[in-house]
Amino acid sequence: MIIDTLDNLGFYFGISKELDATLTVLRHYNLSLLKPGEYPDFPVEGYNTVLKILEPRFVSEDDRIPWEYHENCIDVMCVLQGGTETIGYAPRNKLSGWKYDPEKDVAYTDEECSYLPIRLEPNDFAIFFPQDAHRKVESSGKVGYHKLLFKVPAAKK
Repeated sequence: MIIDTLDNLGFYFGISKELDATLTVLRHYNLSLLKPGEYPDFPVEGYNTVLKILEPRFVSEDDRIPWEYHENCIDVMCVLQGGTETIGYAPRNKLSGWKYDPEKDVAYTDEECSYLPIRLEPNDFAIFFPQDAHRKVESSGKVGYHKLLFKVPAAKK
């Protein structure tokens, strides 16, 4: 898991060519101008990435959003404007009861555990790898709040 600001993207190149392509997009495009929706291969054609611009529903600590992880992709999240988001992080092996859907490449569990809260403000980003469980804990904002989510293929070792 990586958390940082967009100003420091340069430190994270070299992990994989797929992630490098995504970080290049984050560095050179004003993605806050995009309307909410799904943008396959934007603009990293050939890497099977998917960009989603989301207007997430607002949640609080009282909402029960399950933990998730992905076997075959890396989630890159960035709050673009208008609000904040707190995401819980825990190593996925600290949770059990996972139900994996191979067609959607996502596993969920409702198990509770201690977690590290990560607060993302505009221009902050987080990268979650296959070993990283994560869930939205809280979000707040105003009309126009949206964030991006890149689904990046994980390089197989």
